[in-house]
Amino acid sequence: MRRFLRLLGNLGIMILSFVGYALIQTLYVVPDKMKITPWHGLLIALLTVFAIWAMFALYKYQLSKENDWFFNAKPHWNWRRIVIALGAFFLIMVAQVCFIKLWGTNVTSTNQAELEAIQSKANPVFNLLIVIVAPICEEIIFRGMFFNTFFPDENKTAKIAGIILSGFVFAFCHDPSLSKFIFLYWVMGSILAWTYVTTKDLRYSILAHVLNNLMGVL
Repeated sequence: MRRFLRLLGNLGIMILSFVGYALIQTLYVVPDKMKITPWHGLLIALLTVFAIWAMFALYKYQLSKENDWFFNAKPHWNWRRIVIALGAFFLIMVAQVCFIKLWGTNVTSTNQAELEAIQSKANPVFNLLIVIVAPICEEIIFRGMFFNTFFPDENKTAKIAGIILSGFVFAFCHDPSLSKFIFLYWVMGSILAWTYVTTKDLRYSILAHVLNNLMGVL
């Protein structure tokens, strides 16, 4: 019964964080012709920092209750895990190239098309959402909170199932129409999930995610 209540609580935290993430996104959809004043920029920055801090605090709260995987243990940085994150980024690039080779270059997912449409009309501050804010929030929710909620016990079955299901949930949220692009997002999400459970630290899946989104903006 205690485990079930913890599951419901963690699921509620995930939903709350997702709603917070959706609200934060609206701050960055500013028309290109609209000038962002210093006070406006400060407000966006403060609300973003607070939202990310709150999400990460909730994630750490979950870990304080149950952390069989030893996620988020210190020290947080070392070269071996940085190499793993860079390798994950490389694998994501390879997956995208293979997808383009398979389906042709004139293909764009609905999610990407919508982002590009907003980006073409939005203030450059929108790029900060894509490159920095989105990877941090999505990794906290789709990797950190997801494993805390559905796969709290570390074992081989949980690792494989968690990677696959985390990848699918990530893919579905990016392509709810279930088009052919869901397979690409699924692979990307699974690679990021593998990075998380391998390094046991969200910082590395965030790093790989940031690099991927940065390539999309450049």
